[in-house]
Amino acid sequence: MQDIIIGSDHNGFGLKTQIKQFLIEKKFFCVDVGVQSSAKPDNNATVPPILSVVKEVADCVKGAKHFAGILICGSGIGLSISANRFTGIRAALCTSVEMAKNAREHNDANILCLGSDELDFETAKKIITTFLNSKFIDNVQRYRVRRDMFDNMDKVK
Repeated sequence: MQDIIIGSDHNGFGLKTQIKQFLIEKKFFCVDVGVQSSAKPDNNATVPPILSVVKEVADCVKGAKHFAGILICGSGIGLSISANRFTGIRAALCTSVEMAKNAREHNDANILCLGSDELDFETAKKIITTFLNSKFIDNVQRYRVRRDMFDNMDKVK
């Protein structure tokens, strides 16, 4: 089994809590770096709490290959955009099992982004299970080339 690092903003807190319990029941070691309540953040904060969460999840996934990451907010969009700013991170916003399977198999996604406003818990469990059980298809050259291009976007001319 692999270790999972999970984080959310206040909108994703409820779903994150359910997912964390689900992962623990499935014998995953789950590290929670997200906010610890559904209270709205202080709008006067210099750095919104969710950006610190995204950075911590991205740093852990980049630094320790045994980690997979899960990020949850209302839509999943903001987290996937911000997570993909980190070199070596391939965050995928998935709303279906098929998207989760393709994210792993074709793109070697290492962070799963979910929208708590878009998914119920049962659907989220299926997506997470698929994401964690799918493997990158390393023997297909176009997938390897694409993954390497994703990881080196700052060098593309």
